[in-house]
Amino acid sequence: MQYSETDPTDSTTLESNIEKRDGLIYPKLLDGDGLHDRNGQEVCSVGLWVQDSNGQDYIMTAGHCGSRSPRNQQGFVDFYQKGWYSPATYRYIGPLEYYSPSPYDFGLIRKIGTNVSLSTDISNLDLDHPNNYAVLYIRDVSVVTSVGASLCKSAYITHVTCGEVLELDVVTTHMGSNNQSRIKKEMIRTNLNGGPGDSGGIVYTYSARELPFVSVVGTVVGGGEGFCNILPLPVSFRVSRSDYNLNLSVIVTHH
Repeated sequence: MQYSETDPTDSTTLESNIEKRDGLIYPKLLDGDGLHDRNGQEVCSVGLWVQDSNGQDYIMTAGHCGSRSPRNQQGFVDFYQKGWYSPATYRYIGPLEYYSPSPYDFGLIRKIGTNVSLSTDISNLDLDHPNNYAVLYIRDVSVVTSVGASLCKSAYITHVTCGEVLELDVVTTHMGSNNQSRIKKEMIRTNLNGGPGDSGGIVYTYSARELPFVSVVGTVVGGGEGFCNILPLPVSFRVSRSDYNLNLSVIVTHH
C-alpha cells in the first residue's frame, strides 16, 4: 500500500517547519514517549520497535489508540512524536496500519516518517523522581510466568512506575462506543500505576545488577490509579502472524 507525505495529514510542510525551528533533523523516538494525532491531541504511548521479515520498521502500541482520531486519505490514523515534557511536535512517525482493539488489544504503527529516528532507548528521565539513568536499554525479551513477578513500565502520562503481577491470562469485557460489548483476552493484570494515554507504553523487567539493560515483556493496553493491564509479547507476535501474516522480530540494543 502506498502512503504519500504530500497530504496535510502526513505533515510534510509541518515537518519542515519543525526541523527549521528546532534545528533537529533526526530526533530520537524513545520507548515510552507520547503519540499525538494530526490535531495535536495526545492519544497513547510509544512501545517496542519491531521489524517484519522484509525489514519494514514498526512501533508496537495498543490497538485502541486510533479509535477516536481523524484518519488520513488512506483510512488510517497518523501519529506524531510527543515527548514527556514537550508540546506537540508534528514529527511524523507513520500510520497505525495494523490494529485490533478486541479480543487482543494490539497495534502496529508503520514507520515511514523521515524526521524522527527509531531507537531501543526507553525513556527514564522523570523530573519528579530523579534517578541514575536517563534512558534504559533493551537487552532481550522475557516471558512473565508467575504471579508476584516484578515489572515496570514507561509511558507518557504516569512515566515510569513499577509493581508486580497480580493475575495472569486476564479476560475483561467493556462496552464500546457503539454499545456493543468488547472482550479483551490473555492480558496480565498488575498493580503498576497507570492512566489514560499510557496505553501502548513499554513494559519490562530488570535486575539491579544489570541496569541500565532491561528485558521487555509486553505493552500497556489499559490502566488507571493503581493498576495496569498488559498484553504479553508472545500474544502480540502470535496475533501478528495469524491476523496479518507478519513475522516480527525485536530490535535490541547493541552496546
